Amino acid sequence: MRKRDDILADAASPENRNLLRLVLLYAVTLGIWLILVMVYSEHYFPPLQKIEQLLMPWRTPLPLEGGLDQRLSFMQRQLDAAAYVSTYALVAMVVFFAALSIYLSIVYQQKQRRARENLFLTLKNQEIARRNEFIRYISATIGHEFKNNLGRIKRRIDLLPGLDTEARMRIGSNLEKLFADIDIFKKISDEREAGLVEFKKINLRAVLEDLVSQYADLAEMSIEESVAAPYIYAAPPLLKTVFENVIDNAIKYRKPEQIRARVRVSCAMDSDGSRRYVTLSIRDEGRGMNEEQADACFYKGKGSGESWGQGLYFAKYVIGLHAGRIRIGKEYTAAGRGAEIIINLPFVEEALGV
Repeated sequence: MRKRDDILADAASPENRNLLRLVLLYAVTLGIWLILVMVYSEHYFPPLQKIEQLLMPWRTPLPLEGGLDQRLSFMQRQLDAAAYVSTYALVAMVVFFAALSIYLSIVYQQKQRRARENLFLTLKNQEIARRNEFIRYISATIGHEFKNNLGRIKRRIDLLPGLDTEARMRIGSNLEKLFADIDIFKKISDEREAGLVEFKKINLRAVLEDLVSQYADLAEMSIEESVAAPYIYAAPPLLKTVFENVIDNAIKYRKPEQIRARVRVSCAMDSDGSRRYVTLSIRDEGRGMNEEQADACFYKGKGSGESWGQGLYFAKYVIGLHAGRIRIGKEYTAAGRGAEIIINLPFVEEALGV
């Protein structure tokens, strides 16, 4: 059953619908040119001989019987039928070429729009890279200054007279630990930050299934799809952190009687004017939020005393870097009922290097 649903979802995907339209257009074009060739060559391929009388009424032989008036009347009917055929053929050709021109124009506009969206994402990626380069510079500077100052402190402690040997060893051990922590911090800054800004094609369903496995002991999670979760372009560590923040909130604010949080993730395609989005809905059945908390949860320091808004503030920033949107689903969210986070990510079919 699942395999059949996946096949139906793939068949209804935008890419397959576009391919079907293109195949249909080519089939109609081939049919029209085939008919024109048969009319021009006066040879009809079987089983199309039946339409010869309809398309070429002037080839009907004159009746052998009857007078001159009957023959003239028959010829007049043939001329009228030929005029109708030529008129209908002209109208059909004009309509077809108009439809073809409109279709090609729409396809071109879609390609241009997607190219602009991809260029926008590329510029965003470059902006993130510049910011993270600055962050790495600041981190390296801070680490260097910390080590220098700790080194001076250690040398001054070594010069202190009368310091107990055991105390000196403990202080030395603590300082060595700090040196090691600073080296780890610098390594994380140099290596991990560089990977955070890399946008690449990722399987959204695989990411969601990985989260289900990751939180299996803390939350009862299910994935529902009105369409098959598509591939998208994103920075995987950043996007995964957003999902983790939302799910962590669902676990933290579950109801007291719930041993594990209940979370439902649904995926669908949506559109806003000329732009198409992959819409993710993450619902929980926890304590929920009132209207005031829902309005403030994405603003740093504006939430309740239970730290609402810190993780979601970061989530909003990251989704903005992906040219997407994040909001509270107020139709479902309420105190005592649960909360819904809705994430819109742009659906981009082409690669970033356009």
